[in-house]
Amino acid sequence: MSTNAIPDPQHLFNELTAVIRSQLTAEQPKQRQAAGRRLLTVKQAAEYLGRTEAAVRQLIHKRIIPVIRMDRAIRIDIRDIDRLIEENRV
Repeated sequence: MSTNAIPDPQHLFNELTAVIRSQLTAEQPKQRQAAGRRLLTVKQAAEYLGRTEAAVRQLIHKRIIPVIRMDRAIRIDIRDIDRLIEENRV
């Protein structure tokens, strides 16, 4: 067999698929972690929405996103965030 043999296309496809899958799973652990919880911190909510913490705090201040206050901690119900997303879908 020659050293310049053409690689098996199925093998190349499988390797490419594995690389893409590993990249996608490496980028999503924060979203999965947030999605597994019902109450999120402002930081987690910002990551979930793909916005800054300041933008989320502004939405809270404008009462667009309701919050749960536990002592001094502010938590946001992920269902409220999902509802906001659905209401703003174009």
